Amino acid sequence: MTGILTGVTVALLAGWFLWERLRPAFPWPSSRARLLRNAMLGVVGFGTTFLVVTPVSLGAAEIGPAWREAWPMWLRLGTDILLLEFYIYWWHRANHEVPLLWRFHRVHHYDEFLDVTSALRFHPGEVILSAFVRGLWVLALDISIPAILLFDALVIIAAGFHHSNVMLREKTDDAIRKVIVSPHHHRIHHIPERRYTDSNYGTLFTFWDRFFGTYREADTRGQYGVEGTHDAPFGQLMKDPFGKA
Repeated sequence: MTGILTGVTVALLAGWFLWERLRPAFPWPSSRARLLRNAMLGVVGFGTTFLVVTPVSLGAAEIGPAWREAWPMWLRLGTDILLLEFYIYWWHRANHEVPLLWRFHRVHHYDEFLDVTSALRFHPGEVILSAFVRGLWVLALDISIPAILLFDALVIIAAGFHHSNVMLREKTDDAIRKVIVSPHHHRIHHIPERRYTDSNYGTLFTFWDRFFGTYREADTRGQYGVEGTHDAPFGQLMKDPFGKA
């Protein structure tokens, strides 16, 4: 199962990468420094995920109370995906509303252009913190190992898609974001104005934002980042959470 999920995930990310270069929504920036910066953050992030996030989640699933084992597989898997998506909505929202968490998460938002590589750039501190919080969620709710593996693959695929610079017709994007997070929906989340940055938290589905009142509409115009600041070199980004607020 792991091999199939990995293959599908890599293939779709490559597809988003190729698509955005064939049909970009916004002109590409001239500097390639951000691509290298995003790639470096991505390598560190994936390494941290492999060493910390995956072992913690799978370990929690192994030792947790097995109070849902009797459920039919399809029901348990579907419920688990929704529970994990519900968790990631609130974890993402907490990363914006809790000052300590925002120190780490803002590294992702410093990116002043969005493409598939933007989905890779997360500070390892954020990744580690998320691992232990999610581990408790998995432990308490008896989330299954197949659901964790499937959900993580879906998150990577979805993040690559909704961070991408792909050109979609307005009607197509409108139809997609009725249920699924689309590129335009997530671009609003990266507008450098706090009222928009603190919105559209969903990763797979948009209905959490609609239900909890954080759904926003706006014209992004291809302008992203964090209000009042700019992106920085890799080394400075790694130190950023430990500097001034």
